[in-house]
Amino acid sequence: MVEFLLQSGDINQALGCSKALQQGTLIHRRLQAEAGSDYRSEVRLSYEVDFDDFIILIEGIADGIITGGELPLIDEIKSTSAPLDIIDENYSTVHWAQAKCYGWMYLYQTGAPMVTVRLTYCHSESNEVKRFSKSFSYDELKEFFFNLVEQYAVWIRMKIQHINDRNKSILCMPFPFPQYRLGQRRLAAEVYYSIRDGRSLFAQAPTGTGKTISVLFPSIKAMGQGMGEKIFYLTAKTLTRQAAEHAISIMSEKGLILRSITLTAKDKACFMDTTVCNPADCSYACGHYDRVNNAVFDILQRERIITREILLDYARKHHICPFEYSLDISLWTDCIICDYNHVFDPRVYLRRFFDPGGDYILLIDEAHNLAERARKMYSADLSKQSLMKYRKEWKQSAPDVYREFSAVNRWFINARKMFDKSYDAKVIDFPSELIVHVEKFTGALEKFVMESPLSIRNELLELFFACRAFLMSASFFDERFICYVIREGSDIRLRLLCADPSYLLQKACGKGRSAVFFSGTLQPLEFYKSILGGRAEDRTLCLTSPFPSENLCLMIAGNISTRYRNREDSYEKIAEYIKAAIEAKNGNYMVFFPSYEYMMNVYSIYVSSWPGDYTIVQHTDMNDVEREGFLDFFEDTPEKTMIAFVVMGGIFSEGIDLIGERLSGAVIVGVGLPQLSLERNLISQYYQSANGQGFEYAYMLPGLNRVMQAAGRVIRTSTDRGFVLLIDDRFLHRRYLDQYPAEWQHYHRVYNSRDVSCILHDFWNNAG
Repeated sequence: MVEFLLQSGDINQALGCSKALQQGTLIHRRLQAEAGSDYRSEVRLSYEVDFDDFIILIEGIADGIITGGELPLIDEIKSTSAPLDIIDENYSTVHWAQAKCYGWMYLYQTGAPMVTVRLTYCHSESNEVKRFSKSFSYDELKEFFFNLVEQYAVWIRMKIQHINDRNKSILCMPFPFPQYRLGQRRLAAEVYYSIRDGRSLFAQAPTGTGKTISVLFPSIKAMGQGMGEKIFYLTAKTLTRQAAEHAISIMSEKGLILRSITLTAKDKACFMDTTVCNPADCSYACGHYDRVNNAVFDILQRERIITREILLDYARKHHICPFEYSLDISLWTDCIICDYNHVFDPRVYLRRFFDPGGDYILLIDEAHNLAERARKMYSADLSKQSLMKYRKEWKQSAPDVYREFSAVNRWFINARKMFDKSYDAKVIDFPSELIVHVEKFTGALEKFVMESPLSIRNELLELFFACRAFLMSASFFDERFICYVIREGSDIRLRLLCADPSYLLQKACGKGRSAVFFSGTLQPLEFYKSILGGRAEDRTLCLTSPFPSENLCLMIAGNISTRYRNREDSYEKIAEYIKAAIEAKNGNYMVFFPSYEYMMNVYSIYVSSWPGDYTIVQHTDMNDVEREGFLDFFEDTPEKTMIAFVVMGGIFSEGIDLIGERLSGAVIVGVGLPQLSLERNLISQYYQSANGQGFEYAYMLPGLNRVMQAAGRVIRTSTDRGFVLLIDDRFLHRRYLDQYPAEWQHYHRVYNSRDVSCILHDFWNNAG
């Protein structure tokens, strides 16, 4: 209450060292122990204020109360890394307010007429102490306390009124469409039951099911019945966030009253060219906390579905930081639409909600992407080269930093001696001794960063956060991690690889009530349930496609190997298959390849063989504008056939809708295996040891998901018709056939390009 109402001043980028909280706790305990027998520590105090329509319970724990003197004394201890000479009696309004609230609650409980309030500041490094004391009467503190509570009651009243209006609207809200699609009612029911029972659900719901509305509608219904305080709709891409916003908008048109906000990454929300959060460089950071509460109240009174564009408009209006503004608004909303990392990434997750957690509903869209994202979130590395740039400056001006840098550097020098080759890698035991030195180095670096000029601070911050991420990963390290060292010329890099993120994902989901993992390609379900942290009691659901099976012509060419050793022999045959597939009907087509190099080799043969055909090619590192420009080539009812050569698993493999005649078919070359790599092989070895399915977990099943995602671009609505041609002999192996969805069971086996021409001629001629 105090911090919310009385926050003021500027945004300053805080480093938030992970040991600061522990140090603060130790300082509190030490000062409390030194205070003597009259000092009562950790005293819980509370007071209820009864309003007409609700009661506010204010409670907290006073650090210490001394009753042996002339007046009782309330002690509030604050540890600080700020120099004590800049701390005076007026250093913090919030600190005084917190202590005065404790003073009032104490006077009310005891009936004493006056109390002394003391602020005790202790420097976290020097242990030097500075104290300020003020005495207050019963009436003074009563007036101060009730003034705060009445200000806070305005916000509470707004929240209660909104919840009442929301729940009434939810009770009356019908399903927003005339009828359920095939499988949609079943998915909605399973979502509701999972929320009711506090379990997770793993659901495959193919394109056309209406996944977004099917998970949001029952979640909102459950919230209206008191099951779930807040909904988090988690996505990997901007397009799926827009789908969630659209679904809420549709329900709002049917009478739903619900507040939602879409959170955006700091660098995408920032008004400045570079994201530097300090008042000297950013006028939006200057005085932000003086204005933010009025800005929050303003937007809540006027808007319900708060998109990125709406948020930015209000942030400009009140001249505040849009990113910090969005986080404050989220406290008052019912649904938060955001990226996976806002819940799962240990470096940036929303601590205001998930420390320690709450009655939250987690809806995880495109969940097949989460395991790989989680591996990146929980893994970290540190290299010798990254530490070297400022070593001379540290030696001259920061001996504490240099001492710990030297200890870390010695470890890397010794590690390099393990290698005979210039480029090699070795798995090693967890380096406990190194971690201790990295902790000390990071602590010393924090102080050096804050004292450095702005011109080099950002580079130092990058190193600081890399060290902190490394320590975070080290704190998670267990049998699910692999530690290895890579020599890359003169550099040495230590990598902490999270091979199996299931346990950490399960812990993160455990901070909510229920988690729903859903995707159009979450098959086999047991594989995804395993790698995403599912428990035995969690539900699974596999729905079939709601579209007519005859609308998809599936062909498998099993007479070609696309394995790396056989690729050169496959180029001409693949080009012939592509030509046969696109000749049967004028239209737009996509050809997916397992790598850029493979694509370009086939492409060069294709265009030399048929130079008059209209082709476009995906380029590496395409930005959003280039991506949209590429998709613009897919015209509805094109006058001339177009063939797009793209990479499987890339930006055109999922999350795009080319409806109707914008896409008539797809040729998929290869089984989509992730590229062979040291890390992927280590993951394979881990799962081979854990469950005997190393190749399946590391390569085959992630690859098959890429294939199914690419194939899923073709049929997007119930009226779409098109074909998918799979090229690779492995597509006919039993280990693959057993994993195909129901809508893939009617495939045609083709032996040559003539077979493709005949099958597609019949398919297109039987269009209706």
